[in-house]
Amino acid sequence: MAHCLKCHQATTGRLCPPCADRLGQRLADLPHMVTALGAYLRPSSQVPDRLGTHSASPDAPLPVVEDVLDLVGPGGIVTVLETWRCALAEDMGERWPAAFGDLDGRARRAAAALRARLAYIRLDWSGRAAGDLAREVEQLHGAAARHLAPTERATVVGHHPAGPGGEPCGGRLELPYGGGDVRCTRCRATWGPLQWLTLRRAIEAARTATDQAA
Repeated sequence: MAHCLKCHQATTGRLCPPCADRLGQRLADLPHMVTALGAYLRPSSQVPDRLGTHSASPDAPLPVVEDVLDLVGPGGIVTVLETWRCALAEDMGERWPAAFGDLDGRARRAAAALRARLAYIRLDWSGRAAGDLAREVEQLHGAAARHLAPTERATVVGHHPAGPGGEPCGGRLELPYGGGDVRCTRCRATWGPLQWLTLRRAIEAARTATDQAA
């Protein structure tokens, strides 16, 4: 008997029924999540100010939440869904229309195409693609849910001074509610408690040097 490529339980085909059901539900949710996340990226002229009015400045900046931009921008949810849709079409020998329209419509069409072929994904998709799809959709769904239905907000503890290659990063450093590893929201680097103490000293030293130079 084969094993589920997602949870490794004994099953027939590529995914066990529970994992396939969860994949289908998450694919149904993601288009709605794309629409909801778009509200985070509205121009600030659409966001009420303290007096309840709206700024009309054409140069008003976007109130960008970096993680949300990653999810709805290039390479985010829509791109991932469309990439998997194309991979599945190739495996099935089908030709599907190229992507068109706005992000909401593209997300709906790509997710619907994958859900319509869920039985094939579960039972017959060659290689390990079904498991990889299920894991990637789970990750995207979880990342979107953290913004749309947060349980407890992480604490911002600073900004990352450098990326993995030493280049400037500037990503927001967050400590999850209840403690744990500090994470950079831009480059995804993480630090355990002892590593974070070393990084924090470096950040504070750099801030002191900047203040003295000023």
